[in-house]
Amino acid sequence: MFNIKNTIFLNLTQRQKAMLLSFLKSFVKKNQTLCVYDIIDKFIEDENYYFQMNNPHFEFVIPLFEDEDFIKDLKTFINEVLYELKQKEAMKPLIEKQKAYQKEQRKRANDFKLSKLKPTKKQLFYYEKITKAHGLQMKDTKEATRLELRNWIMEIIDGGENSNEEE
Repeated sequence: MFNIKNTIFLNLTQRQKAMLLSFLKSFVKKNQTLCVYDIIDKFIEDENYYFQMNNPHFEFVIPLFEDEDFIKDLKTFINEVLYELKQKEAMKPLIEKQKAYQKEQRKRANDFKLSKLKPTKKQLFYYEKITKAHGLQMKDTKEATRLELRNWIMEIIDGGENSNEEE
């Protein structure tokens, strides 16, 4: 994409080019079900409509619609954006797997950190209250870690929810 950006719309200023390319990228994403020529026609039609309403997005491109080089550059850029979108869609399963793996790694790192820390007073108080509320025997919390206490609390909560569902 970087090389293509440097070779198209050479008659525009950097600012005009950046604005146009940014708009075109989002425009193509919205209309990616259309073919390249339909996207170009729709873009030209929209810009002419806004120009007639005295509210154009890009007043500087209106005279360029008659230029073959401009249309060729437009087609090149739209093709590139559509190609990128297809590539992104093809990579989606891999990206989802990576996200799931990273989430698992963060969970493991957090569990490791919690396994080294002593429980907080709030956690001990909550564990005491929840065991009394469920009528369970409290386990020894003197040597327990935050991770163990969290797991014990979750067992009680999950066990309480399961027994309520059975009723």
